[in-house]
Amino acid sequence: MRNYGYKVCYKKQGSYKWRVYLITNTYDLAVWHVRWYEREPPKHRNTGKAIENAVWDVLPIKTLAEYKRRWRGCPFTP
Repeated sequence: MRNYGYKVCYKKQGSYKWRVYLITNTYDLAVWHVRWYEREPPKHRNTGKAIENAVWDVLPIKTLAEYKRRWRGCPFTP
C-alpha cells in the first residue's frame, strides 16, 4: 500500500459517521494531533462550538483518487 498521507477523523459518541478534521503527510504528526485534540477539544469550523465527547482516530488515505480529492484547494503543495 502506498503512503498517500493520513486523515485525522472524529465521530461523536453514538454516531457511526467519521468526519475528517485534518489531513497530514506523516503518521507521527497525525498521532500528535489526536493526542492534542483529546486533551483540548478543537472548535467546529462552521459553528465555533467545541467538539466534545468525540472519538478521534488516524485513518490512512488509501487511493490516489482520494489523495487528490482531499488535497484539492490546498493553499500549498503537499
